[in-house]
Amino acid sequence: MAMRIAIVCAFFSVLLTPAFGVHAGSAGQKAAPKTYHVVIKGFKFEPEKLGVEVGDTVTWTNEDIVPHIVTAEKFKSKRMDQGESWSFKAKQKGDFPYICGFHPTMKAELVVY
Repeated sequence: MAMRIAIVCAFFSVLLTPAFGVHAGSAGQKAAPKTYHVVIKGFKFEPEKLGVEVGDTVTWTNEDIVPHIVTAEKFKSKRMDQGESWSFKAKQKGDFPYICGFHPTMKAELVVY
């Protein structure tokens, strides 16, 4: 009888796991960090607003023919000439508006959840 109960329990756990997203040992586990890309093109940041999680990385790539510097209160990139990139790892939650240090009318926002 105990063997039948174990088989029935195993059967239902196989059925319910995909339907309800229940995984043994998954409670409290975070998703692996992701990398997001912001393109600097046409004197704009694309996307203009980006939401990421703590631990994720954002990489800015300059596709304009002029240099740009990503400048926020909490971070600042190196000078990026055309084709160059710079990355930032989000370490704290918050809203981080940023501009181009050379072209302050270029504005965007990084939101870290």
